[in-house]
Amino acid sequence: VSKIASDTGMTPAQVILSWAVQRGTAVVPKTAQDQRLKENLTLARLSDEHFAAVDKLTEGRGTTRYLVPTAHIGFDIFNEERDEPLGNQAPWDA
Repeated sequence: VSKIASDTGMTPAQVILSWAVQRGTAVVPKTAQDQRLKENLTLARLSDEHFAAVDKLTEGRGTTRYLVPTAHIGFDIFNEERDEPLGNQAPWDA
């Protein structure tokens, strides 16, 4: 990612955000810094070679969730088969 950023004149964050948007993933980056907000809005289309290189990084790992909503809202928003609360209790009641 750092090499692609250097090759393209982007930051590593811009490379990852560009890759995600280019592959059709909805992205909601978070920052409290004005400069980073501006950077996050300045994305560029990656070349096929660069896109494939970043894409290859994800092949061995598969999908990784950094937020498990069950702990925060009481049900798994990613489970289509069971799309209802897991119980009548808040996560902090457990």
